[in-house]
Amino acid sequence: MSMTEEGMNRLIDEIMSQGYDEKTAAHYAALIGDTPLTDADSNIVVKENGREIARLRPLKFFDG
Repeated sequence: MSMTEEGMNRLIDEIMSQGYDEKTAAHYAALIGDTPLTDADSNIVVKENGREIARLRPLKFFDG
């Protein structure tokens, strides 16, 4: 399943609300896609080339 443009924009906005600039938020959103990798505390783990580059607080975007 691929994410719609509207969905991607909502995800970017939510990442930006955690203090990231738009360019970084868009990059993270593209890496996360529609199936986030989470840790035991439900934080979103952002990986690039197999290496963790960020850990975001849980995103409401992925709730239900």
